[in-house]
Amino acid sequence: MENEEEGKPTDLPDEIKDWNKHHVKQWALNKACVDGESANILLQQNINGPSLLLLEKSDLLEVGVTLGPAKLIIHKRDEHLKFKKEQLSSPTTNQSGRPCKPYPFHRHHDACRYKANSVLDVTESGASDYIEPCHEYKGYIHMSEAAVESKMEKFTDEVIRFAAACMNSRTNGTIHFGVGDKPDFVHGQVLGVSVLDKEAYVNALPQAIEGHFEYRHIQTAKMCIKPPRFVEVLNPDMTSSEKYVIEVDIVPDFVICQENFYHVFRLDTRKSKRKSKSKETEKEEKKLFFIRDHSSSRDLLALTTFAKPNEEYNRFIDDVPQLSLLRKQAEENRLSVVKSSVQGSRLSEMITGGSQSLDKSHFERYLIVTNKSHLVQLESLGFIPELNPTAVLDFDPESAKHGLMKHFEEQSTINIHLPVQYKITEAVEDIASKLKLTRNTSWILCNGGIERERPSDVDDWLIEKGASVRNVISFLCRKDVLPHKRFLVIFILLSTVSEKMDPLLETFSTFWQELRGTEQILCICENEEAFTCWRDLIESRYGLDIKARSIYELSFAEVNGTVLSLWSDNRKSIRFLPCGGGSKVMLKKKEEGSLDILNVLCVNQCEGGNEDKAIIQEKFYKGGKVLWWNFYFSEQPGSMPFIKRDKFDFIMNTVLPALSSLRKACVSFKLLHVPGCGGTTLAMHILWALKDKFRCAVLRDRTADHVVVAEQVVKLLMYETKEQSSRIPVLLMLDDFEEMDDAYDLQQLIEKECVKKDIGSRSPQVILLNCMRAESWEKTESTEDTVFIGNNLSEMEQRQFEKNWRRLRRPTRMQTHSTLS
Repeated sequence: MENEEEGKPTDLPDEIKDWNKHHVKQWALNKACVDGESANILLQQNINGPSLLLLEKSDLLEVGVTLGPAKLIIHKRDEHLKFKKEQLSSPTTNQSGRPCKPYPFHRHHDACRYKANSVLDVTESGASDYIEPCHEYKGYIHMSEAAVESKMEKFTDEVIRFAAACMNSRTNGTIHFGVGDKPDFVHGQVLGVSVLDKEAYVNALPQAIEGHFEYRHIQTAKMCIKPPRFVEVLNPDMTSSEKYVIEVDIVPDFVICQENFYHVFRLDTRKSKRKSKSKETEKEEKKLFFIRDHSSSRDLLALTTFAKPNEEYNRFIDDVPQLSLLRKQAEENRLSVVKSSVQGSRLSEMITGGSQSLDKSHFERYLIVTNKSHLVQLESLGFIPELNPTAVLDFDPESAKHGLMKHFEEQSTINIHLPVQYKITEAVEDIASKLKLTRNTSWILCNGGIERERPSDVDDWLIEKGASVRNVISFLCRKDVLPHKRFLVIFILLSTVSEKMDPLLETFSTFWQELRGTEQILCICENEEAFTCWRDLIESRYGLDIKARSIYELSFAEVNGTVLSLWSDNRKSIRFLPCGGGSKVMLKKKEEGSLDILNVLCVNQCEGGNEDKAIIQEKFYKGGKVLWWNFYFSEQPGSMPFIKRDKFDFIMNTVLPALSSLRKACVSFKLLHVPGCGGTTLAMHILWALKDKFRCAVLRDRTADHVVVAEQVVKLLMYETKEQSSRIPVLLMLDDFEEMDDAYDLQQLIEKECVKKDIGSRSPQVILLNCMRAESWEKTESTEDTVFIGNNLSEMEQRQFEKNWRRLRRPTRMQTHSTLS
C-alpha cells in the first residue's frame, strides 16, 4: 500500500489544476474545513486537482463522503474559483506591498496599525524556540457580512484548531484574519476585514472553547487563548479604511499547561448539539489532536482507526513532558532583570538644554514634528501643550478630525495653517504677524486634512507637498523668526517610519541642513523597534547616527511624566511615580483612588505643601509618630539631617541587594523591633530613601482582605508600564502584623497574582518589608531576611539625636527664616 504521507506538500500551487491528490487532501483539511475521514476518502479515491474541478456533490456522496462535508467541499472549490477570477481582474490584489512588522505579541493597547497592501515580514510557521510566536494567515474577506453565523463559525473553528495545535506544541502563536494566505493571496498581504460588531467576536471565543475542549481543560484553554485584537488598517494615504485585521494570540505558559495535552471535539460538532451530553459521554464523541506542523495545524488522529493505531500520535504523547520542560526553560531564559537605562535622565537633560528644569530651560522655543497618532497615545501627550510649541508640523491627514490636533485644540488655543501660507512673498515680520507666531501655537497640517486639501500617498507626497513644507522649515529656522540656537526641534514618532520616502524623513533632512547639524534636534520613539527603523533609514540615506539625540526606551506615558515633572508648578500639583531609566509617570487621582488600601509614596512627596516645619519637627523629637514631612524637611537647605540608624546601612547595602538577587516574584524580610525603639521610623526612612528606585507604599489596613491587597500591589507595579524592561519593583511596608504567617500568606497571593498577570522576572517584582513588634528581644545577629532593633540607641545615634534636639530648641537665623517662610 502506498505510504499516504509520502510526498506530503507544504504549499499549495496557485491553480487547482496543478494540485496532486496530497494537495487536495491538505486543502480539504485546512481550507474546506472537513474532517480527516472525508479528506482520506478523497485521497483513497485519487482525487487530484483536475478531477476536483469535475466533481459533483452526488459523486462525493457515492464514494462515502457524508452530506455536510460534501457540500463544504463543493462550496469551497467554487469559492476558490470565483476568487481567482476576481483576482485576475483586480489591479490591486496582486500588488506586492512594502514589508511591515506584525503587532507586538501578547499586547492589546499598543499604538500599532497596518497599512493596506503592506506585507507582514514573518511567514506562516511552526514552533521555533517556543517563545517566538508562530503565525497563520486567513484571508477571511470573502465571508459575507450577511452570513453572520457561518462567518463566526469560520473564525472560531480556525482559532480553536490553531490554538489546540499551539498548546500541544507548547509554542506561542498568532492567527491573523484579514491577512492573505496562499494560494488565494499574496502571502502576508494586509487586506483587512469589515467588523460590524467587535463584541460578537469577543463573546464567541469563550463559547467555542466550551464547545470544543474537554471539560477538564476549558479553563486552561481560556487562559491560553487571549481575547481577539482588532488592528486598524489604514489606506496608503494614512486615512482610515474602516477595516481591521483580527488577531488572536495563544500563550501556553508552563505554569498553566504543565504536562497536559489537549484534544478537541470535531469542529463540526457544535456546542448546541452537546448540551445534553454529560462529561462521562464526552469520550464517545470524535476527537481531534492538532499539532503545529510547519505552516499548518495537523490532526495526528486523522489516520487512527481501531485496527491501525497511530504511532506518531503515541510518540507525541510520550514526548509531552519533554516539550513542557523545554517550554519552561525557554520561559526562564526569556526573563531578565530590569533593564539598566538612563534615558529618563537623558530626556531631562536634552529637552532643557542641560538645566534639568523647564522653568530655567536653555531653549526659549520648541517646534514639534509628528505623524499619525493613535487614540491610546493621546492621554500621554499632555506635555506637548505644556511646552507651548511655536509650531507643530503634523503629517496626520486626520489630525483635525480625531487626532492630535483635535485633542490639542481642547486644551489650548491654536492657529491652523497649510504649508503654502509660509511662502516668503513679503517681509518676514509681516508673515510672522499674520501667522501669529508670537502668541498661539501654529498648527501646520503637512499632509492635507483641511480646506479640501487632499492627502498624498507616501510616493506622491514629495512632489505634491514637499516644496511647501521645505519653505515652512526655512522660514522657521531664520534668525529673525526664532532665537538663534535657542530653539529645539522635537520629532515625536507616533507611528513607525519604515519607508525611505516617508515625509518625516524628508522633513528631518531639511531641518538637519537648515540647522547644520543635529544639536537642536531631539527624536522620541515609543519603542526600540520603531527607533531601529528610523535610525537605519537616516543612517542609510544621510550617513548620520542619531542614537545620541534619541529617546526610545521610554513609553509616551513615561516621557509625559518626565517632561511634566520638569516644571516646578507641576511638582506641586501632580504626583509622580518612578519608572525605569530615571523617568516618571503621573499618578492620576482616579488611579490612586483605586489603590485605597495602599498609602503610595511618590517621588515628589510633600512638594508644594505648606505644613508648619517647626511644629512637625518638634512633635517628632518629643516622641510623636514620624511623618513623610519629617524626611522632606530634613533634606531642605540648612535643615537638620534625619538621624540615620545603625541598621539603615545594613538594610540598604546588604539585605536589599541579597533579596534582589533571588529568583522569585515576591520576597520579604522582617524588621523586628521592641515597641518604642523606632522600628517603624527606620522602615519609613528606608522607603523615603528608595522612593526614586522603587514604587514605595505602606499598607494602610493590616486587616484588609489579602486578595485585594495583592491585586492592588500588582496594579501599582504595572501602572503605566507596558514593557518588562521598564518595570521597577514595589517596596511595600507592612506594619504591626500580628502573625508572621500573615505576611507569608500575602506573599503567596502576590506571587499568584503575578502569574495571573503574566509577570515574571529573574529578580523580585515585589519586596515586602514586614515591620513587626517583638515583645522580648535578645541580642541576635541580623540575617539576610531578619533585622533586629533594640530599645537602646548606640553612642553615635544618641549623639546625633541630642545634637538635633539642641538645634531644634535653639534655631539658627537660617532655620528661623526657613520656618517663617
